[in-house]
Amino acid sequence: MIGQLGTNALAAHQIALQTISMSFQIALGVSIATTIRVGQLAGQNDLAGTRLAGYVGIAIAALSMAVAAIAFWLVPKSIISLYIDINDQNNAQVVALAAKLLGVAAIFQIVDGVQVTAAGALRGLKDTRIPMLIGIFAYWCVGLLTGYTFGITSGYGAIGLWWGLAIGLALAAIILTWRFSTRATNY
Repeated sequence: MIGQLGTNALAAHQIALQTISMSFQIALGVSIATTIRVGQLAGQNDLAGTRLAGYVGIAIAALSMAVAAIAFWLVPKSIISLYIDINDQNNAQVVALAAKLLGVAAIFQIVDGVQVTAAGALRGLKDTRIPMLIGIFAYWCVGLLTGYTFGITSGYGAIGLWWGLAIGLALAAIILTWRFSTRATNY
């Protein structure tokens, strides 16, 4: 969908996407570690330890993503300068849009870390089918539809598409964390 919005939107999207993909790797690693720790403790029938491991993993991921969010918010042009020459006037529109996209990313970074780690905690409880359905609903139904509505239909462009992504991630984070909380009390 971003490609429909032109080369500047596509370039700005790619800069922001590459940047958030790097910060996401930390949360993904924490998610994998959380899967293992929750699974070990669940296998030992340690209910309190299972819950604690899941919540600590979620908190660590949220904290690491908050650090990335602060960087995205405070120094977007320094980040963008890693990809393109921000002083070249030919890049002015890309730089401006990429900075706005990093601003949106700064807002959803925390929920992105929470959702991936909550999903990891659920995998540790051998709960995979329902989280997959939650993901399909949150990302494809809510996130994509909202992004399309905001970005394409309503004319907000790349910013609207990214807000749709943010809404889908937030919904996934809420539902997956709630599910872990519920499942960790009676697995």
